[in-house]
Amino acid sequence: MKRSNLLSVIVLLTFVSSILGAQDMGLLLESLVVETWDGEDSAFFSDTGEPIKWDVRGSKYTAENRPQVVNISGEWPVDLFGHKPEEPESLGILGIRGAYDRQGYNQLELVPGTGSGNNFVPKAIPLKGRVQMVDFWVWGANYNYYVEFYFRDSKGLTHVFSPVRFDQRQEAGSIRFLGWKNMYINIPRNVRLTENNRAGIPNLSLVKIVFITHPEEIVADFHVYLDHLRILTDKREEFYDGFDLSSPQRIDEIWETGE
Repeated sequence: MKRSNLLSVIVLLTFVSSILGAQDMGLLLESLVVETWDGEDSAFFSDTGEPIKWDVRGSKYTAENRPQVVNISGEWPVDLFGHKPEEPESLGILGIRGAYDRQGYNQLELVPGTGSGNNFVPKAIPLKGRVQMVDFWVWGANYNYYVEFYFRDSKGLTHVFSPVRFDQRQEAGSIRFLGWKNMYINIPRNVRLTENNRAGIPNLSLVKIVFITHPEEIVADFHVYLDHLRILTDKREEFYDGFDLSSPQRIDEIWETGE
């Protein structure tokens, strides 16, 4: 087992142990890939089956013809897939290129949705179960930039979290490093527990990923790459005895009126 994978397993086991010690023993944990960025239609919305598209948006002072976003085939984090994966041509990453005319707390938003171009419609990605952790891979160029994840819970409240690195707990959200690194977010318990009483309705949705530049850092031209976004989630609610009686489809069938 490669060192990076072994480290991820150790961190994951430690995290799971802490969950089991803090909550009841009825967890049904599962690791689910949300987005691979292996191509144009590499992931789909769980509620509609539509392909997930990504739009990139710059804040004030964004330079002309920026930002840009593109799917890049034949690239991958070696620590994730190794030097010689079985099907390298099937792998890919998401590339983002930005530039600003002024230094400052500039923001670059990566927004999921449907459609493309003028027909793009933002749409948060529903995440199955009660999400415990989110992790992803990001390529940094040693610029003093930060990344934040925006989530919406089942009550419509927005939560903003900064990820940390698996290999060292440096400043939260910082991507001031060279090359690929794995970063993660532990979803606080109070957010996980804001669920609806109706099973099958996602407790958390990913609204957007935001990159922020430090006021003293260069912003004339920069690149960021992303790969393999996944969640560790508790799917216990989807398998309890009588689950089907709580599903929206079954409720509509049972309580149809006028017949």
